[in-house]
Amino acid sequence: MARPKAFDTGAALLQAMELFWEQGYAATSVDQLVAAMGISRQSLYDTYGDKHALFLAALDAYCAMLEDAMLAPLKQPGAGLQALHDTAVGVVDFLIRYPKRRACLMANTTLELAPHDAVVAAKVRRHLANMEAAFRLVLGHARAQGEIAAAADPDALARYLVGMIHGVMVLAKSGADRDTLLGIVATAAGMLQPAIPVSVPAIQT
Repeated sequence: MARPKAFDTGAALLQAMELFWEQGYAATSVDQLVAAMGISRQSLYDTYGDKHALFLAALDAYCAMLEDAMLAPLKQPGAGLQALHDTAVGVVDFLIRYPKRRACLMANTTLELAPHDAVVAAKVRRHLANMEAAFRLVLGHARAQGEIAAAADPDALARYLVGMIHGVMVLAKSGADRDTLLGIVATAAGMLQPAIPVSVPAIQT
């Protein structure tokens, strides 16, 4: 019978995720990982595999965390523009909470590894597809509720919002302040409004 692990594998994985998120994949060494995770090299290899396998596990953990916080509210019945706006503001506040700006681990990974790592690229595509699907769903609700124009294309708008969110993430890492980032969100929100005014609650920033 295999012996139980002498450490919390979930907590150790989150420590690895934080380090990869702060430093990137290439700049993070195995020595740094074992120090941050509080485990030995052998425990790392026995539990997670090599550095690349550990990174993939950390990326999965991050995606699950991000999608639960960011996308789950958009999947609620009847969620419309206010839910979409609240989510975008939450993303901005999430990005600027760290003294050393990090952007999003998925955005960082897209730039660093996806162009030459097929496994990572597949995970990035799946995450972006999940984000686009959640945006498409909430935009469909918004159109049915008269919050956006009846002729609006939820597919095209969802793709636009994915690009907007990733642009905000990159700008946040470069040091853009909250007002600048919220201004981008407000501009995107304005583009979603119908050409003919309808009676909907004003979206507050």
